[in-house]
Amino acid sequence: MAAPDLTAYEELTVDQQIGPDDTDAVQGWPLMFPDGSAPLSPDSTTVKSSDWSGFRDPNRVIYVDWVVDVHRVESTLVAETARLRAENAVDRIAPDWLNDGIGRDLIVLPFVDRAYFRVLSRAQRLALSDTITLPLVFESADKLRHVEHAAALRVEVENAGAPDIFADVHDLWLNTEHWRPLRETVELLLATEDWVEAVVAVNLVLEPLVGQFLRSEYLLPVAERNNDPFTPLIVNAWTADTRRAATWTRELTDHLGADPTHGPANRDLLRRWISEWTERARAAVDALTVLLVDAPGGGVDPERAWQNVIAESDGAITIAWTLPASGGHR
Repeated sequence: MAAPDLTAYEELTVDQQIGPDDTDAVQGWPLMFPDGSAPLSPDSTTVKSSDWSGFRDPNRVIYVDWVVDVHRVESTLVAETARLRAENAVDRIAPDWLNDGIGRDLIVLPFVDRAYFRVLSRAQRLALSDTITLPLVFESADKLRHVEHAAALRVEVENAGAPDIFADVHDLWLNTEHWRPLRETVELLLATEDWVEAVVAVNLVLEPLVGQFLRSEYLLPVAERNNDPFTPLIVNAWTADTRRAATWTRELTDHLGADPTHGPANRDLLRRWISEWTERARAAVDALTVLLVDAPGGGVDPERAWQNVIAESDGAITIAWTLPASGGHR
């Protein structure tokens, strides 16, 4: 029987790296390191798969597509930022939001994105098929793009002659009580050995819950209310990236859960992981509600914000073997 026709995505993705059971080098990959250890090992994760290479990224993103999309997004950000700069838009931002929303809150988020970059970079090194490695590479780079976006906003504010509102950023992240649960969760994530657990934690729990809570329920609406046109630009770009990551990660959990041999055990493990990380995410959100209550220009109802997040994250989380989305904010 003739082999099935490969899509352009498959031609440029499948068999581009060795797998854990390969005996022949592919694309110059070593079969073992000098100490005799294999480059890839099924023992790098507790979940099992009869066919790691059977996974397909539903986004079907290859390198050239990712570059084109990133170029489009970044070009738009640069053009819009230049236009706003020419209009002296920083001068119209409400001072309280400039100092608190941007200088105290948004500017802390690169600490989280840099940690996610480290976690995802390690995961792409350990991933057991090329079809999983590729979206991890793109997502790792996206996290660094988010760091750059925040840095670019900081430059705009400083160049506009605003006071030095960023002096205590490290102290805010390390010592402010409302950031502590998220910081502790991120530190635990960095110490997580299982790369699949770490990816699931980032893409199906922490970003859809904590990230969405901060982006869509705090930064986006409160920035608009305080005449800040810069923050919505970058928040919308971040949201698009995280949704794309949730889509492929949900497909990966579906693939693992449907495995004819290991599916039931995988589903039990995924449920446990997501339950544990959801509890940590909820604790982080609880601590961060103070940002919404004290938001410049008028507070935001944290209970309603949490319910909005749960409704939005339903597709990313509850489909993937999890807790029902009925649990209220605590």
